Amino acid sequence: MTTTAISTRDTAVNVAPGALPLQAENFTLRRGRVAVLDAVSLTLGEGQTLALIGESGAGKSTLAFAAMGLLQERGVSMEGMLRVGGDDVAHAPEKQLRQWRGTRMGLIFQDASAALNPCFTVLEHLSEPLRRHRGYNRAQCRERALALLDSVGIADPEARLKAYPHELSGGMQQRVMIAIALACEPRLLLADEPTSALDVTIQAQIMALILERVHALGASAVFVLHDLALATQVADRVAVMYAGQIVEEGPAGEVLNHPRHPYTQGLRASAVEFGAERLHPIAGVVPALADMPQGCRFAPRCPRATAQCGERPVPRAFGDVMVACWNL
Repeated sequence: MTTTAISTRDTAVNVAPGALPLQAENFTLRRGRVAVLDAVSLTLGEGQTLALIGESGAGKSTLAFAAMGLLQERGVSMEGMLRVGGDDVAHAPEKQLRQWRGTRMGLIFQDASAALNPCFTVLEHLSEPLRRHRGYNRAQCRERALALLDSVGIADPEARLKAYPHELSGGMQQRVMIAIALACEPRLLLADEPTSALDVTIQAQIMALILERVHALGASAVFVLHDLALATQVADRVAVMYAGQIVEEGPAGEVLNHPRHPYTQGLRASAVEFGAERLHPIAGVVPALADMPQGCRFAPRCPRATAQCGERPVPRAFGDVMVACWNL
């Protein structure tokens, strides 16, 4: 069955004209006294896609969850600016954030099998944001749900509406997750390693689907990724994160094909590529949050480190690329 997509853009949450989909300026997130994100600054333009890359513990997912307003629990404090659609999500009340989640920003979790409620059918999952944010009745939810499943390439959507998550393959579960995240046509989509739990044979299909839906809606997207090659394929821009800091940011092809920061170069050298005779892993490990060095956090692992690296480097522009390193 093929259905016609129902646009909900006319009832979307109001966004100030000209406001950027995502903007951070000296944004710091602390757990207790520890800075998990340290003075992060970046902007995402209308219709752009951004990849956050770096090792585990770099702060990529933390930044994405902060943009969703999901980290405002006890013991967490935030400084600086973090805005979505021009509005402050770092300090907004929970009631306001609940209105924005799903309409202004949507999130695709890493593992759909863990994110989907095993007690709810696909129709119930899709209906929840539509009832909450759009005030749809049962018939409208069903019609919209069919259109959403069709838009993400699920065959026989009528039958799938009645299915529970465990009755779907991993790929179908992730497609349902994409449909939920985009149900109310958010302006910003955040995708946290959206294919890492899937078989490699369908990872490319899912990433292509996400991009197709984002572009169809005229939205912007942030991808949290480990795969450098995938980042060059899906992202307009790349921000390289290390231990809660952005060390290099710019156009994806420029950053990943001609890396300037020693950490970005290390990531590139340690990536598996066809024809490579050997890998060159980065020496050492990411320091513990409670034991972060002063200044450049990468300095203890950096082959170029000097005494000046005890001070935090000031980002410098190289064309359209910003690099935070003293020794370039």
